[in-house]
Amino acid sequence: MSTLNASIVNISLPTISKAFDASVSQVQWIIVAFLLATGALLLTFGRAGDIYGYKRVYLAGFAIFATAGLLCGLSQGLGQLVGFRVIQGLGAGMVLAMGPAIVTASFGSRERGKALGLNAMSVAVGLSVGPTLGGILTEWLSWRWIFFVNLPVGFLGVLWAFRVLTNERRDAGQRFDPLGAVLVSCALLALLLGLSEGSSWGWTSFGTIGLLVAFALSSAAFVVTELRVRQPMLDLRLFAIRSFSIGNASLLIAFAALFAANFLLPFFLERGQGLSALESGLLLTPLPLAILVVAPLSGMLSDRIGTRIPSTVGLAVLALGLLSLTGMDAQTSHWGLVWRFLLVGAGMGLFNSPNQSSIMGSVPANRLGIASGMISQMRYTGQALGIALGVAVIASRIPVHAQDLAGTAPRSLVEREAFILSIHDSFYVAVVICLVGVLANMARGTERTAP
Repeated sequence: MSTLNASIVNISLPTISKAFDASVSQVQWIIVAFLLATGALLLTFGRAGDIYGYKRVYLAGFAIFATAGLLCGLSQGLGQLVGFRVIQGLGAGMVLAMGPAIVTASFGSRERGKALGLNAMSVAVGLSVGPTLGGILTEWLSWRWIFFVNLPVGFLGVLWAFRVLTNERRDAGQRFDPLGAVLVSCALLALLLGLSEGSSWGWTSFGTIGLLVAFALSSAAFVVTELRVRQPMLDLRLFAIRSFSIGNASLLIAFAALFAANFLLPFFLERGQGLSALESGLLLTPLPLAILVVAPLSGMLSDRIGTRIPSTVGLAVLALGLLSLTGMDAQTSHWGLVWRFLLVGAGMGLFNSPNQSSIMGSVPANRLGIASGMISQMRYTGQALGIALGVAVIASRIPVHAQDLAGTAPRSLVEREAFILSIHDSFYVAVVICLVGVLANMARGTERTAP
């Protein structure tokens, strides 16, 4: 439900815009507010889980998430809706930060990859079902039902989690680091907002540069603070564990590469091939479905042979799939599109479960929460970074290709071809990013799995 709510709202933005008589730039904050609230506090919630218990944080997050969904549906103005989306994003962040930690604490090393693979399935289902479900609810009922649907699921989820999840034994000596939490949240908020709005504000604008400077200063202050406190928010010694540091770096790279391409695919299908939004959505469905199928199988394989080989091969397959996207043009058949999307999804599914298992298996038991939060953080930051990179490449390359093609065809065709070629350039950049991840992943080293 937490990943579903990152995508289900997109399809309803035009309807919400009309209902509240708001502009596109105004209603986009319904999405941005949710993502910023979730992404800025994932590490904080992860650390809170280590101190106060994963079950307690998870249940609180689920209850906040569902209640805020009801309030979003009852909103009488855009300001109210954006404010309640912030609260809903906080609940989603608590749920997402605890997921891998709960799974890792519940399963031994021989089953951890498979269990995390099943957890990855839920992420893929949420991302794939969101646009279709949002369209159905908006068209048949009302845009308010895309938020009301959270309430019954949330109510049942809280009851189920309360019954099923166990209360972990916590180290009574652990203390929360409020200054570190504030500094890291400020740094992440500045980074994510800068990446999200940089393309619309301009990458050299005062606002974008100011946010990136704020990110750098807050990050430096955070590191200095963490080195001085006895019980830091984020134990920086974790980065000395090769599986932890390389695993998180690979995760950031993989999601940046994937979303540098994935964000642009609907534009390619609708503007490059002239397809409708419904046709584009159906054609893109094989990508998350491939993740859904491959992720648990890859996790099971990593339980048997280790995580380095399947995660490295997964990144290589992802790079190959992204490279195949550069062969698409305005005449590419539906099957020609589908097999490419399947290859990209299979690569991501093959990589993700073993990589998560490697990260979670490398940290001490009393640091599972912060490691879980770090995984979600790298995923969110990678998505924002990839989208920003893809948009930047498009903006810079369209004029170049249009100038090269000028005079060779009618203006409308030149614009379309220049757009397609600039998307190809973004795909090439994504391939290079992914290959860097392959090289980094090969240096993961011999695994030392924690009991």
